[in-house]
Amino acid sequence: MARIALLSNYPADHATFTGGVETATAALLEGLRAYQNEFEFHIVSVSCSISKDVHEERDGFWFHFLSIPHRPWLRPRFPSRVFKAYRELQRINPELVHCQGNMTLGLAAVFSGYPRVFTVHGILRHEAKKRTGWEFWSANVDALIERYVRRHFDAFICISSYAAHVVGDGRLTFSIPNPVRSLFFQVSPRAALQEGSYFLFVGVLAPLKRPADLLLAHAELRRQFPALETMFCGETEDAGYVRAMHQTLAERKIEGVRFLGRVSQERVADLLNGAIALVLPSAQENAPMVIAEAMAAGVPVVATRVGGIPEMVKHGETGLLYEAGNVRELTYCLSRLLLEPLLRNQLGHQARKVAQTTNSPAQVAAATVAAYRQLLNE
Repeated sequence: MARIALLSNYPADHATFTGGVETATAALLEGLRAYQNEFEFHIVSVSCSISKDVHEERDGFWFHFLSIPHRPWLRPRFPSRVFKAYRELQRINPELVHCQGNMTLGLAAVFSGYPRVFTVHGILRHEAKKRTGWEFWSANVDALIERYVRRHFDAFICISSYAAHVVGDGRLTFSIPNPVRSLFFQVSPRAALQEGSYFLFVGVLAPLKRPADLLLAHAELRRQFPALETMFCGETEDAGYVRAMHQTLAERKIEGVRFLGRVSQERVADLLNGAIALVLPSAQENAPMVIAEAMAAGVPVVATRVGGIPEMVKHGETGLLYEAGNVRELTYCLSRLLLEPLLRNQLGHQARKVAQTTNSPAQVAAATVAAYRQLLNE
């Protein structure tokens, strides 16, 4: 039985998911359960939320949560993360290492010397320029590490053509989209607008995601739709940016806006159930998990033409696209969904059909296992 080490961000409590890499990993594990007779899967993650290392078996998977002391004087923690992950790989002794986007764990995989494949979740050298707040420095450090890590990996899983283009020709690549947890395929969105219908944003509150553009579009639409609401889900990454959003709300007396903070995956699924659309005004993306999740839930997507989004969302077929920063165009797209119920329903229905054929855990796991087999044979 071949041993696979899956290096990824993953919550030690198996519930508090905080990012797309974590949720993509959870969805992949759903599909990989069908292959536990062929492979022994070991999930390795580092965490500041636990006081000691945890090794446990759950649902046929082996989880290795490596603790990193959360002490202000113990900085930087980066060398500790690399060393502990490297040492754990030596202990597991896998036939193949699969790294999910994390550059620290990717560096440990390189040093370990084991055959390895890397899933490209983000293009850090593109994102780092647009990061602000507490993520700015870590993003730029990761962007530097990214160049080294990618030069030393044997193969890549690209979740979009955009990612494949960045990886470049001459590299062994597998085109495999992100999987979506079955939780989202079970959502039944409302067929018609109701009192309290809302647009939904899910992502960090920072210039990279441009949630303020949605705020301005909401303010314009409230003139025609006084009951309209917009909900923002996500933690604050840039405090100054969020303060400016609240100042705009106060100065212009904008109503119908709610900030829910970071919410669970179950809560996101519940919110999608009543959403008119998921809105993602980002300045930079690869293939956002939240878009795939909204499509699986049968909810139309309004998003920017950046990165791999145009590959995920076909304008006029599964959602509506506009140029990043163009609030007027965003407002027009949102007004169409409010005024054209037939269009809204068609977009959501087609989005779910596409997600069922491209993002189901079973199909993505099958493609991933095919990549494992090819790499192990080589």
